[in-house]
Amino acid sequence: MSNEQQNKIVAFPLLKERLVEKATDHMQHKQFQEALPLFEQAYELDNKHHEILLGLVICHVELGDAGIAKELCEQMLKEDIGDYYHNLQMYLMVLIQLGHYHEGYVTLQAVIQEHKLPSEHAEQLYQLLEFCKNRMNQEQVIEEQTEEEQLEQFKSFTALDNIQDQLEWVHSLKTKRIEKQRFFLEQLFSSEAVHPIVKTVALKTVMEEEVDIDFMITKFGETKKVNALQLQRTTPYFFAEQVEAQLTKKLEHENPTLLQVAVEIWQRHLFITFPFLPGDNVKLWTEAVYAISLLMQGEESDAAVAEEDGSFSAAELRKAIKELKEIEEISFI
Repeated sequence: MSNEQQNKIVAFPLLKERLVEKATDHMQHKQFQEALPLFEQAYELDNKHHEILLGLVICHVELGDAGIAKELCEQMLKEDIGDYYHNLQMYLMVLIQLGHYHEGYVTLQAVIQEHKLPSEHAEQLYQLLEFCKNRMNQEQVIEEQTEEEQLEQFKSFTALDNIQDQLEWVHSLKTKRIEKQRFFLEQLFSSEAVHPIVKTVALKTVMEEEVDIDFMITKFGETKKVNALQLQRTTPYFFAEQVEAQLTKKLEHENPTLLQVAVEIWQRHLFITFPFLPGDNVKLWTEAVYAISLLMQGEESDAAVAEEDGSFSAAELRKAIKELKEIEEISFI
């Protein structure tokens, strides 16, 4: 086919509309991974279509790519694609997700000074302005905190009687500059008084923020040095996935209900003990999880029988079952 013939090829009639319709349907069902490539194909056909750009923004936000969503919002604002104030609200929400509160405040303040806000958007935009301002002030306070002040903050944290309150505190770290909370987090990760679940949630929060900081973390009498950024890049662990795969192979057809129980127990165990792994013997931990699952269902399990090929002993199996049981007892808070 000649270049001249290739240049004459046009898209199928209504292809863009069909792509947008199918992508929107996926998005409405929270299937953002499926919707994104369809919106991207439609964008190649028309890069100034408001519905396509809006769909791309929503998908990228939901899939954790707020940086790309920010660029798309800036395109809509710069090129005046769609409703300006609706796009502005979307842009501010993306900036807030990125933690760019100062940028959001300055942008919105400039818009308010230059334009009279439409009544249907004014209340929401002023609320966003106040939110950005408050977050900026909080960040300023955090940046000025000394180690002594962070230590007092940690004492207040551990004084909370309800673990749920501690978890809410930890979740609020997402709205702050985590690197400025380093001393507070060091206390949290090293203290035996903090529940292992709280430590896991705190560590995963730091990982989500992709902060390149080393921490010493203590759980169940063990201590190890971890780097949050490296953990983000190396999880999930192959060993953990192998145990789940073996459980599936063992129970998928024989007892699907027991398989669901076993997978939930295994995932809870990994979550609570994270970032520590129970070992590297896939057969041992597959049998241990299987045994504890039977016990949880009120069925008998012979934990004294070792694996026939000698890959672990009966004593090792009993010990693994004991560890699983102990973790299960503290898993519901």
